[in-house]
Amino acid sequence: MRSSRSPSRAAALLCLTLALAVAGADPALARHKRSKPTPKNFNYYVLALTWTPGFCATHSDPVECGHGLGFGLHGLWPQYDARTFPASCSRAALPADVRERYKSLYPSPTMIDHEWAKHGTCSGLDPAGYFALSDKLRGSVTIPSAYATARTVGEQETSALKQAFRQANPDIPADGVVTVTAGHVLTEVQVCFSKTGEFRSCS
Repeated sequence: MRSSRSPSRAAALLCLTLALAVAGADPALARHKRSKPTPKNFNYYVLALTWTPGFCATHSDPVECGHGLGFGLHGLWPQYDARTFPASCSRAALPADVRERYKSLYPSPTMIDHEWAKHGTCSGLDPAGYFALSDKLRGSVTIPSAYATARTVGEQETSALKQAFRQANPDIPADGVVTVTAGHVLTEVQVCFSKTGEFRSCS
């Protein structure tokens, strides 16, 4: 016997079935998809130092480029052990007085807003505390004398650069420095710290 259901009624029943299936989906999975990173829920920090000559080889930022800058602070980034990271954990505002006090930490004063919004909000620290720690950890890294002058550094030199950083900072472990290259030139050096401010492995 041919079904008496009309096409429109069959379509409506199909939509209802799909809606019930979605409603009955695993609640834990739904929560996982909606979850956001939690401040302080990370394993260590990456202190990222931009090597300006390499950065400026592919960028034309008039503030950062053309001034003979060597290493400049890119940021202090909360990091997970899997080398992934939380980002934009809240919409907490950056107070104007904190911005004014710490904007000179960065090669470009406009970077401070981005670094706070994307990384600082995941640190569990207030803005002043986050930038004070950024300043402290940046100051704790001795730049090797061979890299005190701005110049292009090819990727073939990165092994020697890591060794130079470890010699200048004996507490950095063997895998505590990471180099980043683009277009076969050095653009960034990353030094890893524990949440309490000691040098540590990046892996």
